[in-house]
Amino acid sequence: MNTVKTRKRPTWDVISDYRGVLMGISIICIIIFHYVEDCGIYHVHKNGWVEFFRNYITSSSVDGFLFLSGFGLYYAMKKHPDISQFYKRRFTRILIPYFLIAIPALCWNDFLFDKTGVKAFFSDLSFYSFFTRGMSWFWYILLICFCYLIFPFIFRAIDKAPDEESEQMRIINLFTFFTMITFVIRLSNKELFDNTNLALLRIPFFCLGCFIGKYSYEKRSISGGTYGLMLLSLFAIQFRKGSKIIFARYSAAFLNISACILIAILFSKLKHFGKIHNCIKKFFEWFGKYSLELYLAHVTVRGVMRDYGHPTCYGRNELIMVAISIVLALIVNQLTKWIEHFIH
Repeated sequence: MNTVKTRKRPTWDVISDYRGVLMGISIICIIIFHYVEDCGIYHVHKNGWVEFFRNYITSSSVDGFLFLSGFGLYYAMKKHPDISQFYKRRFTRILIPYFLIAIPALCWNDFLFDKTGVKAFFSDLSFYSFFTRGMSWFWYILLICFCYLIFPFIFRAIDKAPDEESEQMRIINLFTFFTMITFVIRLSNKELFDNTNLALLRIPFFCLGCFIGKYSYEKRSISGGTYGLMLLSLFAIQFRKGSKIIFARYSAAFLNISACILIAILFSKLKHFGKIHNCIKKFFEWFGKYSLELYLAHVTVRGVMRDYGHPTCYGRNELIMVAISIVLALIVNQLTKWIEHFIH
């Protein structure tokens, strides 16, 4: 009797298997984006992949990063549902490396380079200047702290949904809610919107990560409709150039998240390559492990080098920045572990 083998659909937990890889790819893409951004700022014209990255990828890896953060937090909350411990662990993990890097970096910037003084230093350190004048060296730390604050409420809304239709409606409502807040700010205070839109427009994708985290935790299959949406994101990206900022940011974010899903599926299919698969996996996981410290370090080193007239749009300067950032990230990671051990 002949039996027909049915091809098993990939399940959402494939993202969990390769989350470290995806975090590593995301931080590498963020560093590349800053290189591409400097090429534009300093009018260093480069065609090819630089032009493609500027037009289509841009800073969307930050959206992927937030998506993966929300995804991972769903697992964390399911395993350890104590909210007070959740806040303690998360804020300790994010704020220690932030202060280790931001305090000396802002001391240099506000006391030695710009000479703006104590008031500017505390304004920058507390992120007040992000709202008033768009000081964006460490804006991601403020955004992820806000996401940590609201996460238990997002988790409860998604986790307690009685069925799949309710889950989908709740993520749509969350997406709409945060998008409407952005619209209100844009209409009522354009200067505030201009200063903060790079953070405001990314909160929905953190919520989406939590939503997919539930699908992954329950090992649900990736449906055909998901592939249709990913194809639609590829189509939408063609119209992002010259579009309004909200559509441009959202279309790039959906494309990036689609890429995350496809990369995870691709890695799962390459398991039979054995050593090659494992080596590539470990390489990206290393960057994922130190992604927070690498972000903080490279943003700081990049800013200092730009202020001294060594922008990273030139290959030599970029390599120097990356090398210093890696060393600094390793040092900060070790210091963070010592401080965490002392606190606990």
